[in-house]
Amino acid sequence: MTQTRQQRIESVRIMVEYNWMYLRHLYASVCERLGESGIEAMKAGFRQHGRYRGESIRNSAKGCATPRGAAAFLQCWDTAELLLASRGECLQPTRDGDRVIVQLERIPGREYFADKGDATVLQLYWRELLTGIAAGYDEALSIQTEHLDAGADKTWELELTFNGLPSSQTSVDTQDKFSDPVTAIDISRRTAGVFSGLCMHTTQALMQRFGGTGEEVARTALYNFGAERAVGMREQAERDGRTLDFNSWFDIISERDPNSSAWVFRGDTHISAGVFQVTCTYCPMAEVWAEFGPDGLALGYVYDMEVHRGLVEAFNPEGVVAWEKVKTRGDRVCNFRFSIPSLVTDDDPPWARGLRNT
Repeated sequence: MTQTRQQRIESVRIMVEYNWMYLRHLYASVCERLGESGIEAMKAGFRQHGRYRGESIRNSAKGCATPRGAAAFLQCWDTAELLLASRGECLQPTRDGDRVIVQLERIPGREYFADKGDATVLQLYWRELLTGIAAGYDEALSIQTEHLDAGADKTWELELTFNGLPSSQTSVDTQDKFSDPVTAIDISRRTAGVFSGLCMHTTQALMQRFGGTGEEVARTALYNFGAERAVGMREQAERDGRTLDFNSWFDIISERDPNSSAWVFRGDTHISAGVFQVTCTYCPMAEVWAEFGPDGLALGYVYDMEVHRGLVEAFNPEGVVAWEKVKTRGDRVCNFRFSIPSLVTDDDPPWARGLRNT
């Protein structure tokens, strides 16, 4: 079914929100267990993630097609968070001499934190991320911003300068990236992939600094991130008078996460009250983890274990999360095999019937 422009926007909005949801749980987990030294490690993860993003933009085909500069950098911005915080979901940068100015309607993420209390982590995130992005793209790029503590209803301005290349050499592009379906899918997939990189780099930073305790803190944050999503799904099911089974789970997650174009699934899906069986053949998140070889896949496997457990167990505590194959262990596909053993029937696949309580 062909999506409208607004449907494309909504399909990526939830993935952008996952960034802020994860940051909230990461910060809470770090503060509770590791304190100030843990916050410093987390900030190092944000900077490393920013450097990765800057390098990726520099190395992209579009990034190589034009001389590097402030406007050229914005043309290559490949994720949706700035777009969704812009008027009309379209970046509209302006010039002021050698400066390129981006005016946003709000700080990306501030709307999510409006009713969540402390938004300190959002300030830390943007400050460290932008520092890393500029360093990764080119040492000549500078990204300045103020008022990171602004409320959800306050505008936010980014000021970009590039030493060594007059900004007038590159035009300011105001392309609507949601008007074209292929471009919108690219943005959606990259947004999901970059989110997986954020989880990977912060988990890695905590483990490098704190070893097993750092891994435990990262796992807690990831599990709680998945659980927050599941709690919202459970509350919706209860409001609708629905059973807490996989039929309800799948229907609700499909409504809440309509980002189906970012992932590709094979046709052996089986969904019943007691079983959720799918095979994923393309995952933008695993694609990013694979860029970092075995270490990246291992960190992605931590994500797979904790987030999927949270997504299932917080919806129904009897849920069992398993898989036959998973990309983060080096397989070409992910064969997810989730079950609620007490709800499995003779109509379900043999692997699930073997898990039934007798």
